[in-house]
Amino acid sequence: MAVHKTLVQALVASAAMASVGNAHAIAVPAGQLDARTYPTPTCDPSQTVTQTETKTVTSWKALLTITLGGGTKTETKTEICTVTDTETVTQTETSTTTTTVTPTITPPSCPTQCPPPPSCNNLGFDWAYYNNSARNTDTTYSTFHPDSYKKTTPIYVGTTSYVGGLYQDTGTAGPIYDSSRNFQLDFFALNHHAYIYACEAGTYSVDIPYANDAVYLWTGANAYSGWTDDNAVAKARYDQPDHIAGKASYKFDIPANTYVPIRFFYGQAQYGGGFTFNITAPSGQVIVSNQETFSPYVVRYSCDGTTAPPFPAFGKET
Repeated sequence: MAVHKTLVQALVASAAMASVGNAHAIAVPAGQLDARTYPTPTCDPSQTVTQTETKTVTSWKALLTITLGGGTKTETKTEICTVTDTETVTQTETSTTTTTVTPTITPPSCPTQCPPPPSCNNLGFDWAYYNNSARNTDTTYSTFHPDSYKKTTPIYVGTTSYVGGLYQDTGTAGPIYDSSRNFQLDFFALNHHAYIYACEAGTYSVDIPYANDAVYLWTGANAYSGWTDDNAVAKARYDQPDHIAGKASYKFDIPANTYVPIRFFYGQAQYGGGFTFNITAPSGQVIVSNQETFSPYVVRYSCDGTTAPPFPAFGKET
């Protein structure tokens, strides 16, 4: 109990250092969803680029043959001359000179990369799949309650390097993330949790551009333990009568070199649906998205096992 109390106090202290932004949910038409891509920047400060340029220079020589007194004399001149009372034959010769110029171009220096925490096979999110019997019949999907799953044993548990997706109810099952099995793609719920490692201090942004049917978000101590429907810092919920997708955003400040717990819960009701979920660092780097790449700043626990301890097992949460 003493260890748990110390952990909770540490998480609360960490959360107290963050300034909470205004969370809000804004409805947008589902048809406005666009796939987002995040190109991987390339930068190599040690690279030297050599550019070869070829120039062609053409020179002309007039070869003058002069016949004098039955003899022949050949001279090379830079212009065509005519000698009186003689027969003049003019020939033209073209020569090509190639000059190679090799300027050296060095790209601008790269920005300093923020150092990630130690890695020990701990990257990504833990996630769990549950059946969900709640239908969406109103403007806020009020029948869906994420905190009711705390003691529910999930059907499947896994890890993922990316989050979000679109799920089409075609009457057949399909995979979720990189799972090796198929799942029912309507009436289900997904629970995710991890730590965000803030190697740089500043304001971090969580964006939920699209939710069909619902996404709830928690950060700080409540994301680890004590999370409820009411204390979620952001909620994006589908308006079923008007068929308008949910949308939400949340900003919070994190000191440098800090692990912050984060949890989000997705609920899918009848028909097809899906969600998108992104986290952006103060530098503008997207560290969580639907891209299938492990971010070094998203971990399930710290390597020492105590600074950011593993989350309680799904189905045994508090």
